[in-house]
Amino acid sequence: MASVVVELVAGEPVRVVRTTYAVLAFDAEGRLDPGRFEKQQFALVESVVAPVQASSADEGNQPVVDATARFIAQGGRWIPAPHLARAIDEAALGQRPYARL
Repeated sequence: MASVVVELVAGEPVRVVRTTYAVLAFDAEGRLDPGRFEKQQFALVESVVAPVQASSADEGNQPVVDATARFIAQGGRWIPAPHLARAIDEAALGQRPYARL
């Protein structure tokens, strides 16, 4: 999945502001598994917030790091090839035709 935020001027797309990519999971019947996606999104937020919280707390030197959230979040991320990312941006800006579902 690609989520693209596009700036509009007078209703026309002018630039891509932000793009994020994710991997969606489907069940055996081909239905979207929203629970897994939600779990990955919460883990992504936790992996960003946890280092900030840990550095602000005085916990001393801890040799063990709980990286669970990072691994769960990584399972939901996707990095497209540069040519595909460019095609997604061009489609979002109306510069490339694409199939609508």
